[in-house]
Amino acid sequence: SFSGLHSRLCGYLQGRDVFVQDVYGGADPEHRLPVRIITQKAWHSLFARTMFLKNTTVEQVRRHVPDFTIIAAPGFQANPMADGTRSETFIVLNFRQKLGIIGGTGYAGEIKKTVFTVLNYLLPLEGVLSMHCSANVGKDGDAAIFFGLSGTGKTTLSADPSRRLVGDDEHGWGPNGVFNFEDGCYAKMI
Repeated sequence: SFSGLHSRLCGYLQGRDVFVQDVYGGADPEHRLPVRIITQKAWHSLFARTMFLKNTTVEQVRRHVPDFTIIAAPGFQANPMADGTRSETFIVLNFRQKLGIIGGTGYAGEIKKTVFTVLNYLLPLEGVLSMHCSANVGKDGDAAIFFGLSGTGKTTLSADPSRRLVGDDEHGWGPNGVFNFEDGCYAKMI
């Protein structure tokens, strides 16, 4: 099913303008995931560039080899009967091919959550706990982690003016400490 859906998606994108971002998920250099994000919409590409860690030098751009590729095409819909999906909207991961495909949805947050899903699967295999939480750090290096369901105040609680904000949504906890999956914060600016 994946191969057929992916082939049809590539056919749909053929001859169309697409936008490409080479970015990273995960601020810890030992556990970051190089990702290539290909989007049909320019603003989805800008969202991905803003959301994730960027290459900052020409040399980094040259050396960027993605470990995972995500293709997001909101204008393409699945055919549930032919593609084996439950609806026209789909978010499908293939870990063997290191490829995620998204279609039928204009919500750019699906790109973010797809990268997080990949990290949530891969990082525990490296001995890193992946967490849906916000986090901040005190002046002595003590980390505080705020867990809770969406909308329960994690972001607000982590925005303490006397502590350095690590991030407000997804983090890893590994041998080097707590690190953000994104480049900054999704919901707050400090």
